[in-house]
Amino acid sequence: MNAKYQRRNTPAFTAASYFALAAGIFLYCLGIYNADWQLNVKGYYLLCMFLITITSIVTQKVVRDNAEDKALRIENPKHRMRNTSAFSAMAIAGLIIGFAMFFIGLYNAPFELNIKGYYIAVMLLIAYSSIAVQKVTRDNAEDKEMLEGSNHSQE
Repeated sequence: MNAKYQRRNTPAFTAASYFALAAGIFLYCLGIYNADWQLNVKGYYLLCMFLITITSIVTQKVVRDNAEDKALRIENPKHRMRNTSAFSAMAIAGLIIGFAMFFIGLYNAPFELNIKGYYIAVMLLIAYSSIAVQKVTRDNAEDKEMLEGSNHSQE
């Protein structure tokens, strides 16, 4: 391995991120499967989970792209931003809408507080771990490129 460049994520952190996402989705779906709800209610909560998962990933990507692009623009004012402001706003709005739908649904649901707490905790696990999975996937791909590039330059 190149002494000048070190991977940003350990294999343990990468595995923990993927495990947390898989566990969160599994536990959420298990809770929905075992719930004594009508099918349309189960579908609503599954849709909320998918919306929050996807928009968490997209929002993480947009925020990171924009931060990297702003730094690159300081060096090169002609650098083209990867995301439009409209796309950035839609990503964040989608995440807010997903959580709003989820919390409004839970607030109005006739579930006991412990059941509501279970779904909130698992949804927060899914949202955070999906962000972590996006981060480690991107970091690991960039690290691989950097390490392969430095190995070729040393030969």
